[in-house]
Amino acid sequence: MKLRGNRVPGRSGTLYQRTKKKRLKNGRTVEYPLVEGSRDSDNISHWFWQMTWKDRGDDGKYRTQIASVKPAQVEQVKVLIAGNVELETILAYLHGSM
Repeated sequence: MKLRGNRVPGRSGTLYQRTKKKRLKNGRTVEYPLVEGSRDSDNISHWFWQMTWKDRGDDGKYRTQIASVKPAQVEQVKVLIAGNVELETILAYLHGSM
């Protein structure tokens, strides 16, 4: 799932759900976060969440920036992105400054 603001693509950043695969010593590959049964795309706790946005560096080139989003913050970040809230406000919320 990818959630992005309406006005200007990426203006408020983009929220992504993702997993992490790790190969164990016994050769088996495990996908984190661990989930019993099948992974549900609507269950927030079945995913790691991150927010990405483009930031222009001093050299004028754009670089992708990433911030982790805690599961407890996902619903509020979705609301902020859907409302096209400025990126700085969303980052302040993620860092606990709001």
